[in-house]
Amino acid sequence: MLKKLLSRFRKKTEYSNRFLKFYHENRNRLIKERRSIYHQKREKGICVRCNRKALSKIVFCSYHQECQKGYNQKARSS
Repeated sequence: MLKKLLSRFRKKTEYSNRFLKFYHENRNRLIKERRSIYHQKREKGICVRCNRKALSKIVFCSYHQECQKGYNQKARSS
């Protein structure tokens, strides 16, 4: 209740495009949807980045697991 009341008095922000505006106005709902899709795919044994079969005990398929290893090496080297 208080959040809704305070949101009326907030300054209206300008967005550079309509996609950013949509994202910021619907952020909570979008995050909730993405999180639920992630958990559904994880339970079914499907890669969370594509729709291929995931490796056992891992949330990625073989291709995305290799990509993730590269991302981790790059992040840890800097």
